[in-house]
Amino acid sequence: MPERYWWGAVLSIAVGAAMAVTAVLATSGSTKTATPVAVSPAQQADQAQRAMWRTKPVDQVFPATVTLGSQYVRLGIADAAGCQVLPQDFLLELATDAPGTSCVKVLRATYTDITQTVFATVGVVVIGGDASARDKVWRQWTPDSAAKQPDTMPDVIPVPHTVAAGLTDTQRVAWDSQASNDGSYVVYVVSAFGDGRVGSNDSELRTGLGKALVADSPPVQAASGLSQLFANEFTDTEKG
Repeated sequence: MPERYWWGAVLSIAVGAAMAVTAVLATSGSTKTATPVAVSPAQQADQAQRAMWRTKPVDQVFPATVTLGSQYVRLGIADAAGCQVLPQDFLLELATDAPGTSCVKVLRATYTDITQTVFATVGVVVIGGDASARDKVWRQWTPDSAAKQPDTMPDVIPVPHTVAAGLTDTQRVAWDSQASNDGSYVVYVVSAFGDGRVGSNDSELRTGLGKALVADSPPVQAASGLSQLFANEFTDTEKG
C-alpha cells in the first residue's frame, strides 16, 4: 500500500488581513499618526500566489492520485527541503535566466503509475524575488533545453517500505520542467523505469537519442505530462 511519510513544517498561514492593509507611520513634528496604505488587488493576488505552497493543504500540493492517461499513485512525500538538494547547475540556470530571483524551498514527492512501470519524483521549487524578476522565470526558463542538460537534473526520491524503496539516481531516464505563469514556481519531474534498469547516460540525455528517450517512452511521457499537470496547479488565474 502507498505510504505517506515525512513532511516538514508546511503550515497554513493567514494571509488575508496582512495583505489587505499596511500601516505607515507619518511623523509631523512630535506627533505620529498611522496612515493606512491600501494594497492593490494585484499585489494581494501576487502575495496569495507566492504563499500558495504554505497555504495549500499537502494533499492538494501532492494529491494521493493524479490522472495522466493512466492513474498515478503517490508513494510518499519528502520533508520540505532547502535549495541545497538541487544541483548547483540548476540554481545557476535559474540565476542566469532570471536575475534577481532565488530558490526559497523545494517540495518533493514520488509517484508510480498503477502498473508500476514508471517511478516519477515531482519537485516544486519555490521562487523568491519581486514580480518583475519572477516574470523572467516564466519567460526565460526553457524546459526543452534544461531536459538535455544532465548536470541540471535533480535527484529522485526513494520511498522506504514501498516499491520505490530502492530507487536511485542511476535509474533516471528523463526529466522535464515547467514554470508557473507568474514565475513563482518551477515544477520538475524526474522519471525512471520501475524495474530497476539503468537509466539514460549523459550522452543520451544531451542528444535525446537514447532508445528510452523516444516520445512514446513511458518515462518521457510521465516527465512531460506530470510536470505540466502539476505546474497548472500553481497557475495564477488572475494573470491574463
